[in-house]
Amino acid sequence: MLNNLRNKFDPLLEKVSIGFASLGFGPNFWTWMGLILSIISAIMFSLHSPSIGVNWYTATVLGGIFLLIAGFFDAIDGSIARVTKKTSALGGFLDSIIDKVSEIIIFIGILIGNFTDPVLVLVTLSLAILVSYTRARAEAIGVDLKGKGIAERAERILILSILAFIPFRDNISVALWIISILATITILERLKIVSEIFGLPLFSSQTFRQIFQREDMTNRDYTLGSNLSDSSSNINNRPPPPPPSAAKSTMNAKEVESRPESEIDIKTEESKSKTLPKADYLDKTDPNETGRNVAQLIFEQENEDKKATTKPMTTSTSTNSKNGNNNSSSNSSNTSEASSTTSTSTNSKKEDNKRTNDNQVQDNK
Repeated sequence: MLNNLRNKFDPLLEKVSIGFASLGFGPNFWTWMGLILSIISAIMFSLHSPSIGVNWYTATVLGGIFLLIAGFFDAIDGSIARVTKKTSALGGFLDSIIDKVSEIIIFIGILIGNFTDPVLVLVTLSLAILVSYTRARAEAIGVDLKGKGIAERAERILILSILAFIPFRDNISVALWIISILATITILERLKIVSEIFGLPLFSSQTFRQIFQREDMTNRDYTLGSNLSDSSSNINNRPPPPPPSAAKSTMNAKEVESRPESEIDIKTEESKSKTLPKADYLDKTDPNETGRNVAQLIFEQENEDKKATTKPMTTSTSTNSKNGNNNSSSNSSNTSEASSTTSTSTNSKKEDNKRTNDNQVQDNK
């Protein structure tokens, strides 16, 4: 309930939060300070124990003072987080947990101080935690119960602190009774709100009829075999698992490096053979070229590139063939010249032999 009134005091809380934020400490620091002050408050309440013997009123006043200061830091840490722009989900989670721990510690101090019946202390603590638990469970299913109820944590701290300053002997007992009654009303109110949101009023004759209505179980078969068959049919009727994602099917670079080169070459050749032409991935029309196909343009360009690459190859082969023919003709001319030279040399030798023979014949005559 006081959370709804807190919006009216937000400008004042922001000014105070700016002053505390100027000290340089973050919101988590003030959350932990609230826990430390709650521990001190519990110690003050426990001073009335028979082993210590401090006056009951002194113990309640000291405990109430530190409890008020702890509640102030509990209210201011969220405002400091908003002013410093350090709000986070982890900070909110830590704040709620520390609030519950500090509340448990305070009730333990009251229990040790022997102010009232221990059963009343345990019942009040249980109801206080159940108030917070109903809100947490409602928020888990998408229902916001902030400010719903008359006994949230701020109200419980304020009731206990105010009654601690009132000088009558059973002030703590009265405070615990008030907190227990208001916490019970808050729990029931929150259950009613959640049930109405889901279309089933909790406190209605229809709900009680559904609770105590007995169903006809004659046509129901709850044997083990039927349950197994139903479970197997449910398993068979399950949809097929989705295909693995591309992220799971991709291989790691280290795995590729560790594989042998032959497998990598085979995989690359298979991937090349499986790749489709580039034109299949493109649009069928080009907005810049009316009446022409993008795929046709690409294939024409590829053909022109192929022709451009084949022309210098044919010219080079023709030049090589010409050079080969020239070399062969030169070789043949060389061989013919060599044969002619050898034939002339043999003819000259024959003539020389004839001349020597003629000379010898004349000499003999």
